[in-house]
Amino acid sequence: MVRRAGWPRYGPKVENRGVTVALPGPAPKPRPLPADELLSAEDYRRAVGVVEAVDQAADLAEFRERLVRALRSWFGFLGVAVLHGDTPDDAIRGGCGVRSGYSAEFLESYAGGWIREDPFQSEEFLERLAAVGVLRLGDVAADSRFVRDYLRPHGITDKAAMLIDAGPSGVLLVSVAVREGVPRVADRDLAVLRVLRRHLAPLAVEQLGRHRARAARNEWQLTPREWDVAELAARGLTNRQIAERLFIGVDTVKKHLTRVLAATSCASRTQLAVLLNRGDTPV
Repeated sequence: MVRRAGWPRYGPKVENRGVTVALPGPAPKPRPLPADELLSAEDYRRAVGVVEAVDQAADLAEFRERLVRALRSWFGFLGVAVLHGDTPDDAIRGGCGVRSGYSAEFLESYAGGWIREDPFQSEEFLERLAAVGVLRLGDVAADSRFVRDYLRPHGITDKAAMLIDAGPSGVLLVSVAVREGVPRVADRDLAVLRVLRRHLAPLAVEQLGRHRARAARNEWQLTPREWDVAELAARGLTNRQIAERLFIGVDTVKKHLTRVLAATSCASRTQLAVLLNRGDTPV
């Protein structure tokens, strides 16, 4: 066949319902990154690595724990907390979720009084976080008493928070801390967290929605904290392991677990695990 003058040169072919269709024009080249691009290929790989770590989580409890481990592994953060609730205020003050990387002394001191000094607890910070999605503590309260007299003596120089709004299903709030020797959460890390937030959002919405639906369908009237304890106990964690993950005392875990077993009519953790994991459970 002779190509007539004026006919377009054909580029790559694509399949469309079994019919080969030729697209006009030369084959496209990959679009180069802008010269001032903040993120490198390695940074995008970190974001993908975190998403790959959590996208197959079976439930919210597993999603939270996988996310904590992935953020510490891929970013090297000293501490990570993944909390959830109906609102940002409920998430950060109610404390439903999991924390990792913080010493028992640090957490006890926080609960004993420093919690009232935490800028993350303020309405102003939570409003700004809701507006921008990712916010660094150093940008709003770098010289606060909380940073100077509490975080730094414990080897923490800065923190950042990421908020994912799941609408009617609530919110997921992630906070990270960097260690001594790193003056603040890096700009590149903040940029990766912003990218990561967009990709985690649909997964968080799904997990929070499923978690809320399970809780709404039960007749046991368990509190959010009792649900946390029940799910972790059903996965085989010891009381001490549950206490460390949820930032509560071992005696508090025992109290919650006693209430859970009584409400679900289970005589043991094994029965509880079967009940929570079987396909026809009402939760």
